[in-house]
Amino acid sequence: MRESNKNWIFYTLMFSNLIIYLAILALWISIPNELTLNLSVTFFNLCFSLLLIIKEKERFEKIYTSKKFKKVSEVLGSSFLIFCILCVINHLFYKNPKGWDLTKYKQNSLSPETVSVLDKLEIMPKIFVFSRKQNKGAIEALFNLYKLEKSGFNITYIDAELRPDLIKKFHVSKIPMILFKNGFREKRIFSSSEAAVTNALVTVMRKKDPLIYYSMGHQEADPFERGKDGVSHLIKLLEKSLFQVRPIHLASVEEIPEKVDSLIIWGPREGFHENELKTLDLFLKRGGKLLIGLDPDFGKTDKLKNLRNLINKWGLKINNDLVVDSLNNYAGSKGSIPLIKKFPKNDPLTKNFKGPLFFPLVSSIEKGINNGGKYHFPVKTTNIPASWAEKTKEEVNSGRVTYNSGVDKPGPISVVGAWESENLKKQTKIYAFGNTSFVVNGYANFGQNFTFFLRGISWLHKGEKTLSFTVPKIKDAPVFISSPQLGVIFYFSVLFVPLMMFSIALFIYRRSVRS
Repeated sequence: MRESNKNWIFYTLMFSNLIIYLAILALWISIPNELTLNLSVTFFNLCFSLLLIIKEKERFEKIYTSKKFKKVSEVLGSSFLIFCILCVINHLFYKNPKGWDLTKYKQNSLSPETVSVLDKLEIMPKIFVFSRKQNKGAIEALFNLYKLEKSGFNITYIDAELRPDLIKKFHVSKIPMILFKNGFREKRIFSSSEAAVTNALVTVMRKKDPLIYYSMGHQEADPFERGKDGVSHLIKLLEKSLFQVRPIHLASVEEIPEKVDSLIIWGPREGFHENELKTLDLFLKRGGKLLIGLDPDFGKTDKLKNLRNLINKWGLKINNDLVVDSLNNYAGSKGSIPLIKKFPKNDPLTKNFKGPLFFPLVSSIEKGINNGGKYHFPVKTTNIPASWAEKTKEEVNSGRVTYNSGVDKPGPISVVGAWESENLKKQTKIYAFGNTSFVVNGYANFGQNFTFFLRGISWLHKGEKTLSFTVPKIKDAPVFISSPQLGVIFYFSVLFVPLMMFSIALFIYRRSVRS
């Protein structure tokens, strides 16, 4: 009876010792930074194992010299070699990580705009992450997505509770905080969203934030109006994308200052005076960048005729007509609001852009007076007979438009056009839209329209990357797995499940031997 009790106690202690080893392995995987806890438990269990070996020396000697132990040792040795091979493979994958996002809206990967920004970065800034333990997992997971796209990130994680000296040194006022440093330029953010991180990268890598002048005084779309017809939401997005936007009345200046990087003329309803057109012409001659949007006007006289003629002289003709697409259009519009779903993949204005876009009452755009340079017409409607540019004002005003051969222009019709000069030192660029209402406040939930507009701004500014994370809310959300969670997954999938299967196999084998 005593012998059986001793055996029962021995096997219980051995099993407990093994379970503690498994727990230690889980601790080192899930919370490797808790060195005090991990080392203490490891040291305790090693002492526990040593005491068992000393106390049950004779029993262990019998086990070591048995034939069964020899066979088990051979199996364990082979398993260890396989484990080492798997470790080498895992190390190679760790050093050369790859990721695949299988979600419908690619919410567990970086946006094309962020990837484009990372491709342009030649020097990586230093990044300091100040956070508590409960915040670190999500932030680290986000930066892991960046590391998948671009190597060389220099990221230092600082525990706010363990390093109050660094909190004081860097003047951290709020936790969590991410600090980006590039020489004397630095940016602090208190959000761990993709938009905030990427815009911070752009900020610290720029020499200065581009300055945009917004033309006013001709009943343009109001940049301060918060109603559905204003464009305050668009201006807010530009400022969030690290652009300075300032209003300007061209009639009040003889020359646009040299410090201005680009000019926006958006939806004017009144004509431009001759001196204003001269100011605009001088701006373009010196290599200025112009983004212009003109809506069709079917009144008796075209008030913007002189402005259209100037842009035509520079290379783009913004017609005063109405584009109709009876095949792809916004529901209920009867073709007057074209819906564009397909875009050229190799054009810089639409690369990696999926859309769709819609333009309420839009004019056609085509090549103007040929001044050389390079043209882009990335947004086109469908082919004739489904699409055409209606030239007859009477038909438009009556609400009954039909295609008239020899009068109307057959599709496909371009509703967006861009032109850039051949002079790369003082390169003039013009980006033109045949409609402006597609980015009014009333369409703020249609994120692709605004994203496309900001991509145009990015193109104007010599590849300066901007971001627009204004897509409508969707159900899919990024899934970030913290280190403890990852450890639990590993613990169950790599240890518990194989151990359980091994135990079942051993049980079946012993039963078969006995029978």
